[in-house]
Amino acid sequence: MAKVKVKSGEIFERREKKYLMTPEKFDLLLTRLQEYMTIDEYGLHTIHTIYYDTEDLAVIRHSVDKPKFKEKMRLRSYGLATNQSTVYLELKKKVAGVTYKRRTAMTYQEAKNFLNYGVKPQEQKQIFKELDWYTQQQKLQSTVLISYDRIALKHKKDENFRITFDQNIRYSLEHFELDQVDQHPQIRLTTEPTVLMEVKIFEAFPLEISRLFSELQIFQGKFTKYGNVYHWVLFPEWEKQHTRQSNQTIKTIERGESLYA
Repeated sequence: MAKVKVKSGEIFERREKKYLMTPEKFDLLLTRLQEYMTIDEYGLHTIHTIYYDTEDLAVIRHSVDKPKFKEKMRLRSYGLATNQSTVYLELKKKVAGVTYKRRTAMTYQEAKNFLNYGVKPQEQKQIFKELDWYTQQQKLQSTVLISYDRIALKHKKDENFRITFDQNIRYSLEHFELDQVDQHPQIRLTTEPTVLMEVKIFEAFPLEISRLFSELQIFQGKFTKYGNVYHWVLFPEWEKQHTRQSNQTIKTIERGESLYA
């Protein structure tokens, strides 16, 4: 599998596997993993991400139908943003199980100027041009802000093999200012304390990690942050509007009925 510009942080190509676990299982696994992996230089840090969608949620509705190809745009900040801090505008695609992430760095002020007013930054790399084209294909708007606290590990022998743990996953449907996230309350995504582990694989899954997962009875699941906000929060409201317009009944997935999206 090609790994183009992975180290530059602009283009990522990999397979991702997701696992849900309790905080107790997380503590045990993290301790055991440090025999083979090291926590990266950022330690425990907070990520804030705005997901963009159409007014009728066409992007996420397409995504949860599990198509062979899907893509979504998001704006990400590592920590609380300032107007001059670096944020990343990303286009994340999934094709036949392989995830491709293309992103470009800019200041938060540049991102706001582009997304809110169409003012393009002075430096326009190829990836930005792809993002610009994507925004012109449909009318997008800020739809949900998702935050979480992350610890990331990299393998001692292969730094391209990474594992991240996301805790305290929370969201807002009203406030989308990356420089004011700490000023507004957010809602926890899961009713019970849950840790989301993502394994990011560029080539092979290390045998020692596979054996450790088997020993601790850690099994792969399915979980998307934006997907579950849609299922539990956005879809019920969309269903009400759609039903009023068409007099049809659509089954709603209730919170807690399924953690999988």
